[in-house]
Amino acid sequence: DRMLLKSRWACSSRFSTRFSHDEVRVRFAPSPTGELHLGGLRTALYNYLFARHHKGKFIVRIEDTDRTRLVEGSADRIRNILSYYNLKSDEDPWQGGSAGPYTQSERLPMYADHAEQLIDRGHAYRCFCSSKRLELLRKNAVREGTIPLYDRRCRSVSTDEGRKRAKNGEEHVIRFVMDNQEVGFEDAVFGSMKQRLEESDPVLLKSEGFPTYHLANIVDDKTMRISDVIRGMEWLSSTGKHILLYKAFGWSPPRFVHLPLITRDGKKKLSKRDKDAFVDYYDKEMGVLPQAVLNFLIRNGSGIRDFDLSKLYTLQEMVEQFDVQLIGRRNFQLDADSLSQYGNAAFQSASDRELIDLIRQRVLIDLPTTSIDLSDEYLKRVIDFLKEKEETFAFLSQLTKGQYTFFFTRPNSAEKILSKFSADVAIQAIDRVLESGSWNIDALKGVAKSLEMNYPKLLSLLRLSLIDGTSGPPITELRDFFGEKECTDRIRQMRSHLQVA
Repeated sequence: DRMLLKSRWACSSRFSTRFSHDEVRVRFAPSPTGELHLGGLRTALYNYLFARHHKGKFIVRIEDTDRTRLVEGSADRIRNILSYYNLKSDEDPWQGGSAGPYTQSERLPMYADHAEQLIDRGHAYRCFCSSKRLELLRKNAVREGTIPLYDRRCRSVSTDEGRKRAKNGEEHVIRFVMDNQEVGFEDAVFGSMKQRLEESDPVLLKSEGFPTYHLANIVDDKTMRISDVIRGMEWLSSTGKHILLYKAFGWSPPRFVHLPLITRDGKKKLSKRDKDAFVDYYDKEMGVLPQAVLNFLIRNGSGIRDFDLSKLYTLQEMVEQFDVQLIGRRNFQLDADSLSQYGNAAFQSASDRELIDLIRQRVLIDLPTTSIDLSDEYLKRVIDFLKEKEETFAFLSQLTKGQYTFFFTRPNSAEKILSKFSADVAIQAIDRVLESGSWNIDALKGVAKSLEMNYPKLLSLLRLSLIDGTSGPPITELRDFFGEKECTDRIRQMRSHLQVA
């Protein structure tokens, strides 16, 4: 019963008032193997909310023991992302802390020492089987249609003999003694879990001295005094093995909170080939404001008390109303409409200073040759226009790659006009507007009448001349924003394009 489970956790967990808030320590432990996945940002967010709500510590640990997949600069990029989303850590590789180092490759002696402890306790042993022999075992299993498993040959090697052979320089790994068994544990989201473990003596420490994920993860969480492990559901299947490792060391495990998968449709897990699976897509490509992305990530199974889909929560409001027991099991689904809704709400609520800085940075990157004024005054006018006139504006990329590029570019070709008008007709219409010397409605209607041209057709021509698009703000709003001088300059420039087309 879900409610009974929640009640049991409330009575026996660290949420109880009998425990000090100082005991809460959680960690975000990404691998620096490329761009940060959207699920990674969500994991960091939930760890941050949990820590801040319980006045605990939010720790960042870099898990770089998979040396073959390291990407240079990835760790610093992760740091920058956390800073961009205001997820400030209390301890990490850059500022240090009492439980460091916080990069796994700097903790190798600790893993070796703990592996030796397991050997001494009879829970691990040195394995001297060559890679050639292990490959033969794998091929035989495939040939026989069975699951490739290690045959535990080196379990018979005594501890003393193993130490002697290792001292003599014989290459080896350290394996965990793990027989087939069922392991049970509690998870804050998925409840009471039982797992059947059938793996045969997994490797804990590799021959080059680097730990596997499982040993490093357990040792680090214990020595860093992690009270609650909040991570993605993909690690749920490894938790039974972790429970056995805790037991082998004689340690009490932390509490586990596994977050549901991020999917495209509620079923299909995001592929690493999908660009929207990564945080960079929302930041660099789309220009979604940080507050919008964070709200987007908590909307499914929020963990927020009295969660309101129509509300844009600040990070502090998320912290205050966070309750881990309210995280649902339903898989998170990407939804473009929800992202646009939050993007628009975040833009409307953002400060001018924040938007000015972000817009200027984006324009300089995406449109480095722009000749448009990027002063605070001009950018403030752009922001005011969008907030007052464009109710659906949601993403900063729309300013440099979408329908609002006209704020920072001028039409540089007559191609679109020539697909709808002849050059002679377009030039004649522009000349009449220039002769009239006015951009008010009556004057433009007079121009259309003198040309025997349908008025909306004239407006379409002028819109293409001003912003290179057939849709967008009304001509009168463009006139008010740019001013008549800029409008006149733009249509003169279009006239020049028409003459040489």
